[in-house]
Amino acid sequence: MALRTRACVFPVEDSCDLSLQCAHISYSMKLYLPLLTLVLIGEPALSAQQSVRWNGPSKPVYVVTRNRYAGGFTPEGPTARLGDLLMIEIWNPERQKAAKYKNGERLSLFAGAQRVGTVTPTRVTPLQCDSSAALVSADTGLRFSPSTFALATNAPEVRSHQSTRREPTVLERDRAFRMATSEFRRRGFAAAVATSAKIEHLDITDVDGRGKGLMVGSAASTTKNARHQLFFIAGGYEPHHTIELSSYHRATDLDDGKDSRNLVFADQLDLDGDGTDELIVEMQGYENEAFWIYHRRNGLWVQVWTGGQGSC
Repeated sequence: MALRTRACVFPVEDSCDLSLQCAHISYSMKLYLPLLTLVLIGEPALSAQQSVRWNGPSKPVYVVTRNRYAGGFTPEGPTARLGDLLMIEIWNPERQKAAKYKNGERLSLFAGAQRVGTVTPTRVTPLQCDSSAALVSADTGLRFSPSTFALATNAPEVRSHQSTRREPTVLERDRAFRMATSEFRRRGFAAAVATSAKIEHLDITDVDGRGKGLMVGSAASTTKNARHQLFFIAGGYEPHHTIELSSYHRATDLDDGKDSRNLVFADQLDLDGDGTDELIVEMQGYENEAFWIYHRRNGLWVQVWTGGQGSC
């Protein structure tokens, strides 16, 4: 393999805090206990066998993006070239089956939950050392920059809508910084560490048609011995956003980043037809990647699937 990027899938070390994120839930204890258990133990990378089960769509779902993962050769042959447009399977209703791609199959393409055209697989190719992807041709007006993500699927359950994803305003970015600072302080960090955090990614979007500006972002603070990474989802209206998911990771390999874990909001789409978009988040690290599917349940975001893993 001539070039490799990204890192392994790490369990999320912390999820939400009861006093900050869960107090508004007024369900009976009988209904709430399973969710309470999930909150208290954190949010692991869930598999099909674990307790939080999501039915998901009846057909596969793919991420479409430019190849920035690997370029070179594998035992199965050459990979795609860096920059090629790829389709990576992130969900399959058969769950444990290996990814499948059908050359020539036309799939609907969505960006920000809005249908923007079609993509067609043209050739299956190795990806990383242990995964595969499909090169695709796209019939769309969407311009794929190196950081663009879209979703492809023919699942009948999918509900699309006009894209509302946008850049934050100055006030929204300031609000996100204040929430990130509060989260770092809540975790016991000194004020100097918390206030030195930088917002690295931030998107504003609507997931359920109610017009509420959901914030999806990440922040990081670097100290002498560690890099402190925070991924968060916050819902509500300015200035009353409420943290609905908070995930913290501490990386100590500041030279090579071998223990890094960056979570980046990839895209959104109502995959199961329940009226609320699922969020797809890419886990980026040292020498592999994965895509985590988040589903909103009882006012909180729960990771219900991990797909598209590639590693070396």
